[in-house]
Amino acid sequence: MKTKITKEEALAKFLAAKEKKRKCLVSLEQTMKQAYKQRTGKEAETFFAL
Repeated sequence: MKTKITKEEALAKFLAAKEKKRKCLVSLEQTMKQAYKQRTGKEAETFFAL
């Protein structure tokens, strides 16, 4: 028994997922920059993730 979700519910779910992704990327960026600094001794200038 599937029920359709409303436009507001879909938007809320989408925005929640977008915020979760942003938080995960911030955490990943910090981790990767620390690992790069430990490995090379230099500060990372850029960070790229999809």
